[in-house]
Amino acid sequence: MSAPAAEGDGPYWPPVPAHARREAACGAAVPEPDASAGHVLAGALRWLEEYVEWFAAPRWEEYLPRRPFRPGPLLELLGLVRLMDRSGLVPKEAALPSRALDLAARAAGEAEFGQGLRRGDELFPYHLNLIALLETLGRPQPEARAVCQALLAADAGGHTRAYRPVLSQVELRYFVDRGGFAPPAAPAALDVLYRRSIAALGPDVLQMTGDETYALTHVLFYVTDFGRTLRLLGGPGEAARLREPIRVLLGVHLARGSLDLLSELLLCAGALDGRGDDDPLVREGWHALATAQRQDGAVPSPVHRPEVLSGLTGDRAAAYLFGTCYHTTLAAALAAAARGRRQGVARSAPGGLRQQVLPDFPVPAPRADREEIRHWARRAAALPRTGSPDMREAWSARLGPLLALAVQARDQEVLAELLHAAGHLGRGDDALVRRASALHAARDPGPYAPGPRSG
Repeated sequence: MSAPAAEGDGPYWPPVPAHARREAACGAAVPEPDASAGHVLAGALRWLEEYVEWFAAPRWEEYLPRRPFRPGPLLELLGLVRLMDRSGLVPKEAALPSRALDLAARAAGEAEFGQGLRRGDELFPYHLNLIALLETLGRPQPEARAVCQALLAADAGGHTRAYRPVLSQVELRYFVDRGGFAPPAAPAALDVLYRRSIAALGPDVLQMTGDETYALTHVLFYVTDFGRTLRLLGGPGEAARLREPIRVLLGVHLARGSLDLLSELLLCAGALDGRGDDDPLVREGWHALATAQRQDGAVPSPVHRPEVLSGLTGDRAAAYLFGTCYHTTLAAALAAAARGRRQGVARSAPGGLRQQVLPDFPVPAPRADREEIRHWARRAAALPRTGSPDMREAWSARLGPLLALAVQARDQEVLAELLHAAGHLGRGDDALVRRASALHAARDPGPYAPGPRSG
């Protein structure tokens, strides 16, 4: 048995964080998604209210590095406030939203913010977005808004140019439209920009990087207005086409324990498919967020280390906890709030999950671990061919994410075992399996020998 090699030197399986290394839920009862989402939202809001002072740049900068756009964390928090207010879950007059709006209005009134806005540089879209969100939420900044409109009309920073990255164009157009600004003549409408984006152009889920996955989720955030409409996608057919790539990526980041991308992908899955509760990966994704959430309500990011936190006290501990949890906690809350708008999310008590359960995990869910995945592949390949179609379908539902993990780990041995399992499950002709098989064959070093150099 070959051991995983160092990164860049053959197969590489990054360590799985501790919160992801739980027992595989095989045949176990798990809370229904609404209960898990309600638990996540209740805890996250409790934690965000407790730590809201840390969203202010001066407080943040006492212990944490200065951010290029100083109100960046506040901007993220206002996005959640808007969604909760729009959804009827938490009105903007409540304690947390009100405090967040106070801090954001104070930041927008600082001289440094005004100077940064007038530069019209690469951070201009975020200045504009903060002013727009404040107005949407009842705290208008008329002077700053007029400056934003003038800079937009002058194309300050060149953000509307067609050669700019498509995600940047989509982002700015969404901010402009949501804020009610008069758009300049040059930039395309949001539906046109969508058709140029990674989401519309057939993302290769077997080889997508984290940055590309981030681009995909954010395009869908903006084009669906965080799950509110599918109109700009071009209709139900386009939403249906996107469900499988989102589902595979959800499984990949669930297995890796990447809770920030998992949250974003759960939001996208809900936006495209409403409830999605029949999908075991959606149910398990919500369960994973709920079980990884700390008792205080924070959801840890990939860089959070409990052993580091345990060595800190006082404000240093609070700063570390905030810096390594705030973004993932916001992402999880955003996904839960978006689900709550659609389904009326369960408002569980902070102490535990509501006990309505679905006993529907008939297939073990391996983490992004070489031996766990090999064990899964061997079990799948040993299933009786006379087994029930439902059972074979349940095993096949896990296949896409595991193929992507093996391809990205450059692990030919694991990939071969998964391809063998795919054939046994009757999935050898699936497009994703054929693509993985082609990559496996192309990476096989056996028959290739370099020829003599010329000259």
